[in-house]
Amino acid sequence: MSEVRQEDAHRRNHSIRLAVVTSLFSKLGTVILRLVSIPIAIRVLGMEEFGVYATITMAVALIDTFHVGIGPALTQAISRAAAAGDRDRERAVFVTAFLISSGLTLLIATVLACLLYFLPVGTLFGEKFLPYTGPIHRACTIAIIVIAIQLISMVSDKARDGYLETRYNNAWGAGGNFLGAIVLASGIWFFPTIEFLVLAINGSAALGKLCNAIHLMRRRPYLIPGFSGFRRELVKPLVHDGALFTVGAFNALAEYNAASYLIGRLTGPAAAGVFAVLVTLHMSLTGVIQMLTIPAWPALVDAKERGDIAWIQKMAHRLQLIGPAFAVAVGIGLVALGPWALPLWAGKEFQLDRFGLLAFSVYFLVHIWRHVNHMLLYGLGKVAASAAVTAVEALVVLVTVAWACSQGADVTRILWTMVVSLALVGSAIYPVLVRRSVREIHEPGGVGIAPVGSVLV
Repeated sequence: MSEVRQEDAHRRNHSIRLAVVTSLFSKLGTVILRLVSIPIAIRVLGMEEFGVYATITMAVALIDTFHVGIGPALTQAISRAAAAGDRDRERAVFVTAFLISSGLTLLIATVLACLLYFLPVGTLFGEKFLPYTGPIHRACTIAIIVIAIQLISMVSDKARDGYLETRYNNAWGAGGNFLGAIVLASGIWFFPTIEFLVLAINGSAALGKLCNAIHLMRRRPYLIPGFSGFRRELVKPLVHDGALFTVGAFNALAEYNAASYLIGRLTGPAAAGVFAVLVTLHMSLTGVIQMLTIPAWPALVDAKERGDIAWIQKMAHRLQLIGPAFAVAVGIGLVALGPWALPLWAGKEFQLDRFGLLAFSVYFLVHIWRHVNHMLLYGLGKVAASAAVTAVEALVVLVTVAWACSQGADVTRILWTMVVSLALVGSAIYPVLVRRSVREIHEPGGVGIAPVGSVLV
């Protein structure tokens, strides 16, 4: 290995280590926020009102899904421009992505606000939500505003991933989470409302992302958005690649947002509250693996651009071992201790037996296996193939969960339905695509790893 290649590998490894270390603080902040918010909210509001809060936030978070995945496309473009030392290209792709993202976010936020105020609550969320009409209108308004701020600021997060500066995202995220935990713990007793819960949890996250965006632009003033930096020729590749990344996020839409909405609408707010506790637990545990996968995939892009195949293989092998091992350990702990520990944390209204926790544990295992291979495909440039599989998987999950809810299935049976859907589609196909992508690199005259968004290079 040449001295230059050793330097590049050291830089990538160093950036990942820093990201992991700072992510520990970020995830600690997230865990503290969730450890504080879930039990307090359920005990003060009750499981039903907590279910209303969860349904609102999951529904409004649809802004993220239809926002077009400009962020990941920007990460790849920034990574390539930074590797080439092209500062003008960095500014052009950042400013163009920022303006597109801001426009789309504001447009979709406006559409959601119109739906909220022109359609009855019973039509949107189901008849069981009618007693909460006033709080739902107020909480949705707050949620739309703060999530829009998060999404506009998130462009800076994705740019920092491309600069291999994920550590700053983690640091500001940790600050927002710690602030949210403090505000919630001290204020919920004085303002025991769904609206305050939305503002304390989601508002603190939005503030952290906004501060991160300001910090990025102070360090790199040439990235400050302005119409002079907008490049029309970059719109098509950014939106095209972003659309592929958006399709790649459809599994999150199906598993979190749509499933929560369907459970709330067809089963009721109390069941939605139980499912929301599991989603919170799932996202917290997934965050441990994301400490590796999020900084790893832009580093994979960097390694691909520099032709460092050995590093790519080593990282892929490492992630495919660590992810499932962690998921199995979590599952054993949940099945053994969950029936005792979870009600202590989430309150007595949260009830799930060992069979239900086994369903959740198996779901978590197949999800982590899918997630690791999904992120490897992103780093290897196989976004289009990944998006196609994800679209099929999301459709299967949506159909099966809707069918299960319509049959009166409880949360346990819904989880088993999701396990089968994920195991048959993404968890089975993604690893095959990863092996094929790595194999193509070694084949003489092989197609290699064609970069997504080659127009951006």
